Amino acid sequence: MKDPLDLLHVHPAADGDDESNSSINLGAQDGHESSVSAEGGALVLRTDQPPAERLSLLVSWSGHTDAGSLSEQVSESLLGTLPHRRLASFDVDELFDYRSRRPQITFTDNRFSNFEAPSLELYEVRDALGRPFLFLTGDEPDYQWERVSSAVLQLVDRLDVKLVVLVDALGLPTPHTRPIGVTAHGNRTDLIEGISTWGPSAQIEAGLSQFLELRVAEADRDVVGYTLHVPHYLAGGRFPHAAVAALEYAGAALELMLPTDELRESSRMVEHDISRQVEQNSEIQGMVDRLERNFDEYATPQQRSLLVKDDDAVPDAEELGAAVEAYLRHHDPAADAEAARAGSIEGLLGESPTGPAGESEPAGESDPAAAQDSDPVDSAPEDHPEDHPESPETEPEDHDRRE
Repeated sequence: MKDPLDLLHVHPAADGDDESNSSINLGAQDGHESSVSAEGGALVLRTDQPPAERLSLLVSWSGHTDAGSLSEQVSESLLGTLPHRRLASFDVDELFDYRSRRPQITFTDNRFSNFEAPSLELYEVRDALGRPFLFLTGDEPDYQWERVSSAVLQLVDRLDVKLVVLVDALGLPTPHTRPIGVTAHGNRTDLIEGISTWGPSAQIEAGLSQFLELRVAEADRDVVGYTLHVPHYLAGGRFPHAAVAALEYAGAALELMLPTDELRESSRMVEHDISRQVEQNSEIQGMVDRLERNFDEYATPQQRSLLVKDDDAVPDAEELGAAVEAYLRHHDPAADAEAARAGSIEGLLGESPTGPAGESEPAGESDPAAAQDSDPVDSAPEDHPEDHPESPETEPEDHDRRE
């Protein structure tokens, strides 16, 4: 077998140098030096790093389990807000099937430009309090999953990563009017126990996230994953509240303060538009009502939450930081279920035909396979045919193809 690390191109840029794909860089600008350096084309920990600053790794990539464009929003939030440095890039020509997921290119007048190639890149990022962590993001590879996973595991060993956290999302028959559900998994029971709103026993189609989690656990390394539940009729658009929840679960597990303010504001705007659309259309309202009844019947009543206060209000950044630190210090969970309410304007308004007064196509004309991207839908506890109405305005998208 070829050396898995041959898939990596290491970027040995000096601290403070400008890099492509980096809007903010580690170095003198923010008073921090990188915790990782490149020696002989390999990534190694700096010898002057304090032992207490062991790095953790956050993984989020688009592909099979990326409902609501979760990965894109997580990446935009972290790399657009926090100081970071690109450490390495995977060789995309070895890993991607360009014909199954056609990249985009711009044609203007008589010229082509702006070829949007797939990517899979490793960053070092510092959170709002200056604490470093690793972030692996980009597109889920089509090929060589074993080799990619082996490369990640070698990096985990070489950089002495203390915890791997993966976040992804599935489209499930849940209403946007209820708290976002989550399925927590992994080998750190203190970070997952009592959090899941749904934990089925089922055989599902694997994505690289699930495969990597399996391999990390088999290597006796700490790993957890948080799979957010996106309403299946909104899974094809941007779903900001899922990204908020993903960053907060990941931040709590990684002991980091991760930015969510802009995503929260987007969520409020989207929820307002979704509510207006639902009020104007009886077909959509009927669908939401049926999903609400199923959710209320099967929802876990005592879900543990790291995210909300006792009055169900979502905390601000300062309150969240205090709550996360308290949890990590005592592992004493808050009492209420997660209050992140979500909706996606793209899912209902963005790509669907509507009449001049905002009226939608009849429900019977939509695609009946609204949530077939994910096998878990078929085994969900609320899986009754009459309770799986499709969105009258949205057709499902194949997430493997739309990247």
